Amino acid sequence: MRFGFAVPAYGTAIDAGIGELLDAGEELGFDSAWWPDHIAVPEYATAVNLQTPFLEPLAACAWGLGRTSRLCFGTDVLVAPYRHPLAVAAMIGTMGALAGDRLVLGVGIGYLRGEFEVLGADYDARAATTEEWVRALREPPDGFSVVQAPSRVPVWIGGNNPRAHRRAALLGDGWHPLWLPPDEYAAARREILDIRRAAGLDAPFTFSFSAGPMRFSDVPAGGWPPAPPRAPEGSEFRYSPEFWMAPDGRPRLVGSPDDLIGDLQLLADAGVDHVTLRFGTVDPEPYERFAAEVLPAFT
Repeated sequence: MRFGFAVPAYGTAIDAGIGELLDAGEELGFDSAWWPDHIAVPEYATAVNLQTPFLEPLAACAWGLGRTSRLCFGTDVLVAPYRHPLAVAAMIGTMGALAGDRLVLGVGIGYLRGEFEVLGADYDARAATTEEWVRALREPPDGFSVVQAPSRVPVWIGGNNPRAHRRAALLGDGWHPLWLPPDEYAAARREILDIRRAAGLDAPFTFSFSAGPMRFSDVPAGGWPPAPPRAPEGSEFRYSPEFWMAPDGRPRLVGSPDDLIGDLQLLADAGVDHVTLRFGTVDPEPYERFAAEVLPAFT
């Protein structure tokens, strides 16, 4: 497996050393760095779990590509209905032409209703809009050519439900879901491969995994605390799946280096090609520890 990391490109972290984090990530042997996407966060979301401000991910990808020489960059994930597909095609095509094959466009349908409303996008049609968006990104209207076609930039489709599996299989170059248990991942992987096989698609395809919070930790006194509950049915925050837990109550990807190696090996066995890790900090220490104590088990 290859390993990237999600850049905490929001809140106070944006002034706390993101450039140095990218430099460290490249030197430590990580494959890629990934940027989140929010444009206009409503106050009710900041009261729940979102820290503002956010860095814009396409601009951040361009800046990161210019700063580094080997590290790849991706969007984790770009909310398709927020931007015109031809404008995005021109931007990522330009980055691909100037920086080589170091960009991945992760794409999703989004979830934050208030953000859709302020941007004038249709929240209830976001799945269908995203599918048309990806088609338009790939194939400009007859009689037009995009300023710089994005032919060198792979598109990985996010989403955990069956419609997202089909969207990824038929429209994407990869699948990039949020965390889920390996048995569910493996079943979805088989489903995606079956859809692609039935459609006669045999181009290379990447199976990625956008991981939940990851940290090194000893077992707390009194044992691991219970996982936080999911948002209630009908809430827009319900998009986030339940945390992946070990039988002893340990949150997966939290624990000792051996714990993390074991968790990641389960993903490798499920057919995961690439993992985006969420350390949640610009402090290089956990990245350095991962590179020294966990990464060698997979290289």
